[in-house]
Amino acid sequence: MSILRLLAEGFESALLPCSLILLLPGAAVGLTARAAAIPAFTSFGVGVLALSWLRFSDRGGGFSPFFIAVALMVATILLLTPLISRLDVAAIPAGLLAGGAAAELWRPCVGDEYGLLLNELPERGLSGLALQAVYLVGVLSPLIALGALHHLVPDRILVKLEPIWAVVGGAGLALLSLATAVELHDDLVGKLFEWSV
Repeated sequence: MSILRLLAEGFESALLPCSLILLLPGAAVGLTARAAAIPAFTSFGVGVLALSWLRFSDRGGGFSPFFIAVALMVATILLLTPLISRLDVAAIPAGLLAGGAAAELWRPCVGDEYGLLLNELPERGLSGLALQAVYLVGVLSPLIALGALHHLVPDRILVKLEPIWAVVGGAGLALLSLATAVELHDDLVGKLFEWSV
């Protein structure tokens, strides 16, 4: 298995609708976290990696839609309310929860390299986790670009935009949580997958 081809396949997958179930909640987490976007994006990526590896390697995962919806709602509340006075601290558990929840909903578009990895993942152990991380760097690359872009925007503009971003991001997470709670997520994920093939 070629690491470069796996990474390239991840980048290619980031352009397909099936990856939106990861990218939209990830963007919502970063936007809602405002100044703490980088810790939020990072912890979101770790959450996606951990839960997708557990799920696809048959080591865990498989949470109910209710549990996934609760995780998304808790992440939203952590980011939108002043329960924790420091948003950079709240962004870490919120990102982990949202990333894990998104990984549970994700139905990846599988190319040759990633398909091979998925078949071997249960036997690979920690090397499988590392290869899953390589693939996800490609898939989540738009979030990496969004985090970099966040730092390029001048502070005077950020101060005006961040409250709007927080409302839009929080609303997106809350809507995904509600859609999952009423079990509309299967239709949504199925349509995204359909549009990708």
